[in-house]
Amino acid sequence: MSAPAAGARDAGLGPRARRARTRVLQLSVVHAADDPRIFERECRTLRDAGFDVTYAVPAPVPGRVRSGVKLVALPQRSRRLRWTQWAPITALVARLRPHVVHVHDPELLTLLPALRPLVPRVVYDMHEYHSLDFASKYYVPEPLRPHAARAVAAAQRTLAGMVDGVVVVVEEQLELLGPLPTLRVALPNYPRCSRFEHAVPLPELAADPRLKLVHVGSLTRNRGITVMLDVLQKLADHGPADDPSADVVLYLGGRYYNPRFEAEVRARAADLGSDRVRLLGRIAPDDLPRYLASADVVWSPELATAQYQRPTVPTKLFEGMATGLAVLASELPGRAELVGELACGLTVEPGVDGHLAGLDRLRADRPETARMGARGRQAVRERYSWEIIEDRLIDFYERLCEGLPVD
Repeated sequence: MSAPAAGARDAGLGPRARRARTRVLQLSVVHAADDPRIFERECRTLRDAGFDVTYAVPAPVPGRVRSGVKLVALPQRSRRLRWTQWAPITALVARLRPHVVHVHDPELLTLLPALRPLVPRVVYDMHEYHSLDFASKYYVPEPLRPHAARAVAAAQRTLAGMVDGVVVVVEEQLELLGPLPTLRVALPNYPRCSRFEHAVPLPELAADPRLKLVHVGSLTRNRGITVMLDVLQKLADHGPADDPSADVVLYLGGRYYNPRFEAEVRARAADLGSDRVRLLGRIAPDDLPRYLASADVVWSPELATAQYQRPTVPTKLFEGMATGLAVLASELPGRAELVGELACGLTVEPGVDGHLAGLDRLRADRPETARMGARGRQAVRERYSWEIIEDRLIDFYERLCEGLPVD
C-alpha cells in the first residue's frame, strides 16, 4: 500500500499540531536579539500559538532558547560589511529548512533570488518608512540623499512584490509598495501591556522631587534630542526654581548611531550637569519598565521631517503611557490625534519654543500631569495593547501557510 500524500497526511492535523510542524525563521541583520517588535511581540506570539520559531540575529546568542524561541547568532558586521552575511544566512536557511522566512530589514530583500529555491514562504516586515528615513542618514553624502532615497524606494517596491506576505506598522506604509503581495497586515507597535502594568520604580530615580522626564530610544537629531537639551539649557539659564518640585530632570537612555552626534550630546549634557541630565546608556527591554516607572512624563520631541510627518505608531509613547506617564510630544501625525482624544498629555509645536511652553504647563500643575498619565494607562490597557491585536499576526500566518505541506 502506498503512503498517503503529504496533503492528505496534513489534513488530519489540528491547527496547533500543524503549527508545531511549521518552522519559522525570523531574520534581521540590524536589530538586537531583544528587539521588542521582533522578539517580544512577534516571535513570542507565534511561539505561544504553537509555531516552531527561530530568531537569527547578529549577536552572541548561539544555542540559547528564551521563552521557547530559539536564538541563533549571525556574524556581527559593520554597516558597510553587512553584505558579507549573505552567505552565512543562505547556509543557515539551507540547514534549518524553514517553511517561512520572515525578514525585518529592507536590505534582506536582496537575498530573495537565493532564498526562493530554499523556502516556500517569505514575509517582509516593514518597520518604518525606510526610503524617507534613508534621506536623512548621516553616512550618506548630503547631495546624494534624495537620489539614494528614491533608489531605495524603487528597489523596495520591486522586491517586496516578490514576497508572499507583508507586515507593516500602519496602513499608510502600504502606499510605498505596489499591489503585490495581496496578503498584508498592519501590526501597530503597541506594547505588551503585561510588561509594564506592575513595574517597580528604581528608588534612586523615583525619589527625585522634580518633574521627571524620560526619553528612551534611538538618539538622533531628528528625534529631537538637541531640542530637549536646548529646552533644559533655557531652564538652567533662568536659575534654580524656588520650589524643587517646579524644576525638571531628564533621564535619557538609548543608542547613538552617529559618533559625532554622540560626542555632541555628551558634551552638552556635561555642560548642563549630571544633576539635570542623567545619561543612562542603552537600556535592555527587560529593564525598561522600571526606568519608565521612575519618571512622570515620556518626552517625544521629534522634528517635522518627511518621515515623522507621515502617520506612525510611536511605540515609546505607548510604553510610557502603559506605565502611567503623561505625554509631551511634537504635534505630528500619530501623536496629536491620539493625545488630544485621550487627554493623556500635551502635543506642541515641534521645536524648542513649543516644548518649553508644554513643559511649563506640565510642571505648573503636577496633579493634572498625574491624571493625564492615569488616563493614558487606562487607554493602553483597553485599546492599545499588543494583547488586543496579536491575533492578527496568527491569522496572517494561518493564511500564509494555507496549503503548505509540513514535515
